[in-house]
Amino acid sequence: MDSEPPPKNDLKREKEHEKLLSHSDPVKGVHYGNLGGASEITGGSVSSLGTKSLSQGGTSKDKYLKSLSEEEAPHASCKKKILRVVVTFLFIVIVVGIIIIWSFHEGRSRKNIGNQYFDFVSKQRVLNVYNHKDDIVLTGILKSSELDIGKVEKCDEYQTDDVFCFRFGDDTIFRFFPYTLENAQVHCNDIVWTDMKNNFHIPIDCYDIEFGLWYGLPNFKGSFWPVKGNAVSIDKQTYLPYGNEVLGQILENYWFNAEGSAIIVHQDYPIKFSYNDNNDNKLCFSLDFENLKQTVIPTINYTICQGPDIKTTYLATRNSFFPHTKLIDIANHDFSKIIWKFENRYKNNHKTFGEFLHNLNTVGLPINMIEYDTDWQENVGDFKFTERIANELSLYFNVDKGKYSHSKVMLPVTLACSYKAGENFKVGADRDLFVKDIFTQGFKMIHYKGMSCALWDATKTETRDFLIDALGSLQQKGTVEETLYPQAFDFKTTVANKAIHHTLFRNTSDINAINSEFAALLLSANKSVLIETAYHMQNMSMFVEIPTLVANKSGKKCLDYMISGALTAGIHGYPYVVSLAPPEDVVDTELLMRWIEVAMYFPGLQVTNAVLNFDGRPLNLLKNLSSLRESVVIPAYSEIVPDIKEGKPLLRPLWWIDPLDFKTLRISDQFLIGESIMVAPVLCLGDRKRDIYLPTGRWIHSKTMTSYAGKQWLKGFAVSLEDIAVFYLHKDISNNSTQYTHLS
Repeated sequence: MDSEPPPKNDLKREKEHEKLLSHSDPVKGVHYGNLGGASEITGGSVSSLGTKSLSQGGTSKDKYLKSLSEEEAPHASCKKKILRVVVTFLFIVIVVGIIIIWSFHEGRSRKNIGNQYFDFVSKQRVLNVYNHKDDIVLTGILKSSELDIGKVEKCDEYQTDDVFCFRFGDDTIFRFFPYTLENAQVHCNDIVWTDMKNNFHIPIDCYDIEFGLWYGLPNFKGSFWPVKGNAVSIDKQTYLPYGNEVLGQILENYWFNAEGSAIIVHQDYPIKFSYNDNNDNKLCFSLDFENLKQTVIPTINYTICQGPDIKTTYLATRNSFFPHTKLIDIANHDFSKIIWKFENRYKNNHKTFGEFLHNLNTVGLPINMIEYDTDWQENVGDFKFTERIANELSLYFNVDKGKYSHSKVMLPVTLACSYKAGENFKVGADRDLFVKDIFTQGFKMIHYKGMSCALWDATKTETRDFLIDALGSLQQKGTVEETLYPQAFDFKTTVANKAIHHTLFRNTSDINAINSEFAALLLSANKSVLIETAYHMQNMSMFVEIPTLVANKSGKKCLDYMISGALTAGIHGYPYVVSLAPPEDVVDTELLMRWIEVAMYFPGLQVTNAVLNFDGRPLNLLKNLSSLRESVVIPAYSEIVPDIKEGKPLLRPLWWIDPLDFKTLRISDQFLIGESIMVAPVLCLGDRKRDIYLPTGRWIHSKTMTSYAGKQWLKGFAVSLEDIAVFYLHKDISNNSTQYTHLS
């Protein structure tokens, strides 16, 4: 059956649409405005047709008509409303999200407790440290003791705008005080634990070290500049020099990392310390309650600081929390030249004292000072020469007939006084000059060189007065300079080759203070004092001994510790360092020569008589390098000694020049003298080349005068046995920067 013809009106509309379609651009498409008659088709909805667009690529008549027939006004209106609702909702979500993010970024202290650099999450007992980029760079877990129970609550009675306080379940109080140091770049937080009832509730605060490079941790167990993650594991040690022969000889409660974070513990009495104990990637410390004097009120006080980089944080914290060392005239100091050390550890191998002096004189080496490191006393603590030693010193050093009267003498001394020390021990006992147990009132006796000894309590004025008189009896007039001899002392703070044991802290006077007062007494008697262990003594101008260890690295025997130990001493506030030669029974001629090459570039230089037991090459090397030391090294140190007033070390790590050059952060076998000389020694037996990293700047090789751009590795750089790689920093005048004069 045939279909009926379309109504007249429909035909008219179809023709109009065909006319519109004939104007469509098959490529660009056309957007049509308000069409005549559209209101009749859409039931009054003009806008629905007015917003219709023809797609690109051509639009057929059938498709277009079909779209019109399927489009209804009420349905289109509903879609618009839904769209508006969705858009409005999304807009609200975005705005709320921005507000939340902004609030978290700017108002973290309102969410937890603290400020933009530190906040404390009480439920987790976590203290977070943030850098200027708002990244977490250090996280601590506070009071991590297994016996700790109970919740953490705010103690509002102590709460102020600058003090944040929490009370733990056992009523222990935890407070912290955020503030900014003077340079406004380093932000700090003082943390104080109080009201600790007993050792079962002593806080153990642990900080994450997994991802950081840490400095300030000397130890004899392995590489420690820097320490990263689980490279070293130290169990719970009492943090004192030579603790159980694991820790180094120079310690301060001061550690910082490459991210610009620093931790400074202010306790003068012992703390328990562990690093990566049982591979836990934590640095933990607490009060050493077992070795705490019973008269001390148990508190823990430490500071965390955060700065933009490692150097800025170091300088700010060093200058804020530690005293500066007194300046010395290093060019005229006794230790700037060679300190010859005569020791009789190997009696069958060593020559006599006279032969030792004669051989040095024959070679033509200067003899400015000699340490007479033998059993020079009748008994430890009597401060009297044995008859043989007295005759020997008089023979060689007497101003009238002594062949070496121009030389100076240094003697080793200690706090120990043997009960066999005759009159001195009797006076010490009668006048109460020894360290005493505060409960039994008896003398604290220790074993030293197989003898039972008391310890001089140098914190007492009466003891210091007695010691000054006793040491004065050693110093007989008669040298060319009409000074007294000995002219220097080597302060042996050790007992039985260890630091005075930490158990002496319990129920006794403060051993740290005793050591410090005795060192100060020696400095008052003579300007030249050498000390083998140091703790809280930065304010003194003494030199500190840095031992040299010998380690096996990749199957080679290598010198170890001396550079890392010296760098650590410098950042701990001891700029004047002397390298001690490794024992002769663990090195051969080659390693001894390599040690001499490094030791020449330290502020102080000490060489033992063991050098005579090798062939003549070490002595010839000493002679050749002595002139270099006098003409180059000492003048370089003299120029930078005033930097000590600003908290800067003399011997510096490579990152000092550019703390953002991350390649320098791991380098432990190169060092700087100030910022103008860079030393890169060979440390392993058999090596005649090494890789050398040049920090930022332009560097001139001292031997060839070849110039190299900085921030690059010199791979396989040749270094002969009689040579050491040294580079001088040079800056072009055209750059309007400092001109460094070539030192040669």
